[in-house]
Amino acid sequence: MPIIKSAIKKMRQDVKKTERNNTVRNRLKSRIKELMKAVHDHKTAELPEMLKKTTSIIDIALKKKIIKKNNAAHKKSRMARLVKHAMTAPKAKKETAPEAAVAA
Repeated sequence: MPIIKSAIKKMRQDVKKTERNNTVRNRLKSRIKELMKAVHDHKTAELPEMLKKTTSIIDIALKKKIIKKNNAAHKKSRMARLVKHAMTAPKAKKETAPEAAVAA
């Protein structure tokens, strides 16, 4: 534990800043996970809006210096690429039972 008055104050400030940063960081991670899940579940109607919200949260984290500029650019590029691919790719068809097995 710090003894000097300024060190005590600095410790209090660090705790508050850490809490604020963790909220933004957690929001960012959960939003990215939601987007990834929507991409894998082929929810194409929701993807553009989700990408917009995710990009916004990435920009907020960048502005608050929680992530660095290149990291933000990398995340946004990756998300946009995934959404674009999901929107253009045809949905996977479910495998059906072979005709011979159905007739038997």
